[in-house]
Order: sequence, then C-alpha cells, then structure tokens
Amino acid sequence: MVSQSVSIGLTKDIFTQPLTYALEQQSVAAGIWGSKPCTIRYTSLAENAQLLADGEVDIALISPIDYAKNSMEWEIIPGLGIASYGVTGAAKLLFRKGLTKIATIAADLRFPTEMVVSQLVFLEKTGEKPRFFTHGVQPGIIPEDNDAVLLVGDAALPIKTIQESVFDISEEWNDIAEVPLVHAVFACRRDSISPTTAAIVLQSHAYYAENKDTIIRDLSTSRGIDYDRLHVHLNEELRYTLDDLDIDGIKEIFRHCFFHKMLDEIPDIVFYRPASEDHLRMN
Repeated sequence: MVSQSVSIGLTKDIFTQPLTYALEQQSVAAGIWGSKPCTIRYTSLAENAQLLADGEVDIALISPIDYAKNSMEWEIIPGLGIASYGVTGAAKLLFRKGLTKIATIAADLRFPTEMVVSQLVFLEKTGEKPRFFTHGVQPGIIPEDNDAVLLVGDAALPIKTIQESVFDISEEWNDIAEVPLVHAVFACRRDSISPTTAAIVLQSHAYYAENKDTIIRDLSTSRGIDYDRLHVHLNEELRYTLDDLDIDGIKEIFRHCFFHKMLDEIPDIVFYRPASEDHLRMN
C-alpha cells in the first residue's frame, strides 16, 4: 500500500470529461496505487491556475493563457489536452442580429483562452478589439448593454452553430491560424511530481478510450444531454491527445498575443519528464 497522495484541480465542464472521468471515479488511481489517494478540487480552468500557483494542487487542468503567464515555473503533461478544429460547439459567440460591428462582449472569466482568442479573431479580421464585460453573464443570454456573449463548454453546447447570429470561435481561429484551438492542458510546477503521479493523469484518457460508450451513457443520463449529440461532441468534434499540431496551436496563440501586445514575450513550452531526464523545451 502506498500512502502518497496527490491533489488534482479539475472542472466539471462536460468537454473535459474524456480527460477527467476516470480521475473523478478514482478508477486510475486505484489501479496504479491500489488505493484511492487522489484529492479532487473542482473549480474552473482559471481558478485551477491560481490553485496551482498557490501550491494547493499538484496537477491542474488549466488554460494555455494561464500557462503562458507562469511558463517559467510550470510544465505541461505531454500527450493530453483539449483542442478543437472546425465547427465544434466548444466555444461560440452569440451576437445580436443585424449588427455591423461588435464592440462589447459579455464573457465568463473562467475561460481566459477563449476570451483572448475571440479578441485575436476580431483584431485579425476587422482590426477592432472588442471590450469584455464579465459581470452577470448568463448562458445563452446577451446582456442588455452588450453586443454579444461568449459561450464556452456546457453553455455553448446547446446553442446551434449554424444560424445567422453565431460565430464558432474554433472555426474562426482555424481560418486565421490554420491550427487547432487548444482549450486546456494539464500542468504542474516544475520538478514537483513523480512519474507515478504523472501516470495517473496520463492513463485517465486511456481509461475513457476503453470505456467511452459506457461513460457517455452515464454522462448523458446524469447531465441530461442527448447521447448521440454528446458522442459526436466528445469523439468527433474535440481532440484530447495534444499532438504536434495542437502544440503548434498553442504556440500560434502565444505568437499572436505577443504581436498584438497581449503578452510581453513568447513563452517557451516545457513538457514534464521524469527527474532523470532533461526537460524538452519547445521554442
């Protein structure tokens, strides 16, 4: 019996479940350690970053933008992430019909990368940079004083993309950068976790891949989402393996942010490796 414990920052958003379901059920940890030592903290991508910075969790699912702000201290668990390419429904901009210009957007601070990428899309396509308002945002509702609302994750899924007053942020970003939009990655503080701890996270998606039909049925029932719609969303519209193309997607966000003076420098991407190996630095 191993007494070591690990604390993991997760979210309850449906689009994270292929990476987090097994962790929530303690299925992977029990298989590796023969016990259930994981402590799960449920917040948001943005709040997870703060927990990681404060040392309150060992590993956290975070936004690439939050990684950029802490890249000197953090490293990314390789091979895992949440990315989209094309019309996916993961992030949508719902705007008032008949507008010729979008100047103000209501948005949820829990999703910093989608907020930043939305601004990049407007800067690249119109030369304008909309202002964000982050108070009192309600899913599917455009506040009276705003031109649009940014919907991400659970809030975005029910909104039909193919209609006059909706932009799919992933599709718009893909059109500009020709790379996926990466919504989240797993990160830890540098040189802070063991290979066994990393294995718990790395094997979580493998558990999902082996049991996805059962898991999707469970999620469909517990979340009240149509099974077929959820199956397409999690298995066709989103990607969870963080391959070279997805890494290029993260880099492209950083480069665009630097060009538009939203970042002071282009961060390095450093991936976790066991302490006996050199870190892999992606410049």
